[in-house]
Amino acid sequence: MILAVHSSPHLGGNLERMVLRVAESSGLEYELMRLAELNISFCKGCVRCARSKRCVQKDDMALLYKRLESAQGLIIGGLNYNGRFNSLAHTFLERLFPLYHLEPSLKDTPAALVAVGGENPERASRDIAGYLKEISMGKIVGVALFKSDTPPCFSCGLGPECPVGMPALNWATADFKAFTTVKKEMFQRFEHNSDAVDACYRLGQMLNTAVNGNWSRPTSGGGYYLLINREPFHPPFPFHLAEAPFCTHLE
Repeated sequence: MILAVHSSPHLGGNLERMVLRVAESSGLEYELMRLAELNISFCKGCVRCARSKRCVQKDDMALLYKRLESAQGLIIGGLNYNGRFNSLAHTFLERLFPLYHLEPSLKDTPAALVAVGGENPERASRDIAGYLKEISMGKIVGVALFKSDTPPCFSCGLGPECPVGMPALNWATADFKAFTTVKKEMFQRFEHNSDAVDACYRLGQMLNTAVNGNWSRPTSGGGYYLLINREPFHPPFPFHLAEAPFCTHLE
């Protein structure tokens, strides 16, 4: 069983659909968990989880520990908000700490990462990979990224009115002057980008290979790259992002 977990608050958004595409491409049985639907508190740093390998807080994280321990592989999806992975993902990964003590429960568990952002989804993927590799000792098999180029002001209602929005600050003068309203066709889906679609398929296939014990080192390509053991923790080669300009949703 593969456990697929994502941190998007948007049901059916690009992140959820990418996570599902990876899961389906793996050909393995999977279960999807939406963190936004769970009540998970932040880690209190009490370390009372050391002997029991369970958090003392009585919340929905208790539903995940056994699933995580029994999972053959993981798919973890996160969003880039304000230059970092969003708080739902951060809180979830913090609360994995009980599984670390004595014999780390997630050690060598294959993990596929998916990250989406209006910009810099690779930052979210690095944050997630850092937790899974350095603390949980999981095995990152690859990452699929989707960069939507969607500034928050596309969704806030101000659109072209905001003088400090990303369009006003970063777009060419002529492009910004032509931007008068947010239109439906400006909303992009990852399915419209062949690189992003291919990245999800390849990542799912690689997760299958890793779960079945045949993983070594796959190749890299558009929209998809590997994270290998290297210090300091940086990607070993340039990112190949699936880019979709003029999007109007943070995902």
